[in-house]
Amino acid sequence: MKTNQSTSAISPWQPQKLDLGLSALIAFLLPLVASLLYGLSGALLPMLLYYGLAWGLIKWRRGSTGYFNPFPKRITPYFYLNVGVILSSLVCAYLARNQFPASNTTGILITALIWAPLNAATEQLLWIYLFEAWDLYPTKPHPAFRLIGLTLFAAFVGLIHTMFWAKFLETVDPKQLFGVAFILLTTLSGFLHLVVWRKSNHMLLTFIPHFLLNLIPIFWTNYAITIFLIR
Repeated sequence: MKTNQSTSAISPWQPQKLDLGLSALIAFLLPLVASLLYGLSGALLPMLLYYGLAWGLIKWRRGSTGYFNPFPKRITPYFYLNVGVILSSLVCAYLARNQFPASNTTGILITALIWAPLNAATEQLLWIYLFEAWDLYPTKPHPAFRLIGLTLFAAFVGLIHTMFWAKFLETVDPKQLFGVAFILLTTLSGFLHLVVWRKSNHMLLTFIPHFLLNLIPIFWTNYAITIFLIR
């Protein structure tokens, strides 16, 4: 991944001390709040909090979501690597699939047409913020700040999935060997999102693989998120 100096043209925002505090607070507090809200009300309220915070915080602190930046003249090879990792994870997801034969067609369509693209467009916004708040804070590249940013990123992604998403987004059986492989591959993809963003300066290139990950398993699982939205 490029250093602060070499990414100045593609990462123009300069984090402040406020961003250091916000990123650390969000990384550990938001998964806990999401978990508690899910137990009280279902998935809808914590999802609205998560997505609203991602879009609002990025617009406030970074000034731009990155979706309307000039598209790169040359797509970074890391994008294709990330797509390959996601396609491999989808093979594992199919081999360790859970199925939901009782799901209704309306719920499946809402999941595919609304949740899948919305989630794919949103999560990386917050993930990248947590990392860059620390990585871009020093005026010169500093390994300790980058390490903290990576730690917060990894902690948040791990916690939000184990404390929130895993409670109801059960399209893959994590107890199976291919389920474990799926988790490892999607973890790798998460880190590749950071690299793709820093190399391309365009969030669309992080959206595409995440959208594939969200959408394709619906076809063989019949998963519908709607039954989990409200308790």
